[in-house]
Amino acid sequence: MSGSRETASPTPFSGAAVAAGITVGALLTWLAFYVRIAKPINSQQTAAAQSGIIPVNARALQDKWDSILKYRVTLQFIAIAGLCAALILF
Repeated sequence: MSGSRETASPTPFSGAAVAAGITVGALLTWLAFYVRIAKPINSQQTAAAQSGIIPVNARALQDKWDSILKYRVTLQFIAIAGLCAALILF
């Protein structure tokens, strides 16, 4: 042995794995926003629409739903970009 060291090169799939991991993280965060905030609001608005009675807090419900929309859209964009990157890097 000549004493030379071989450096471990990254596997060709490591970039794809990172991109896929970012995608999973973004989707799990999106799901948390949906389950904790958006779904309860959707359920209340659906019940109001089916009963034909406008809830007293209708504007507040809509404002709360709108307040997280930018985060949900951004997380969906990150997820799609991550999937595209994973496909390119695979």
